[in-house]
Amino acid sequence: MSDETRGSGETPKEEIAIPVEDTSVDAILELLSHQRRRAVLDLLLTHDQLLTTTDIRNEIVEREQDTEITEIPSEQVMQVHISLHHVHIPKLAEEGVINYDSNRNLVEPTEKLSRLEPFLAQL
Repeated sequence: MSDETRGSGETPKEEIAIPVEDTSVDAILELLSHQRRRAVLDLLLTHDQLLTTTDIRNEIVEREQDTEITEIPSEQVMQVHISLHHVHIPKLAEEGVINYDSNRNLVEPTEKLSRLEPFLAQL
């Protein structure tokens, strides 16, 4: 780091790295702004494979309620399913972070997701 950047508090341009070339910082922050989207991404990174929306839903419900899926009222499970199906998963697919086959209820990570991992690790 040069003396002129050290004193100014600015980060030199060569040290600024945005890992997702086609996505703005604002778009990345928007994607990661909701707990459920972060949970979907975390699950996909952890499993590194195709997952069903049911698997994702069940894991998220269990995380949010800190109990087994069988102990959670079906209305709560359905609310999470609806929000994932209509809001969060499509938003991630729109940015190209995941591939989503809504007809088969399948979600799979893309290469772009692995480039978001450093951002997720900071949250």
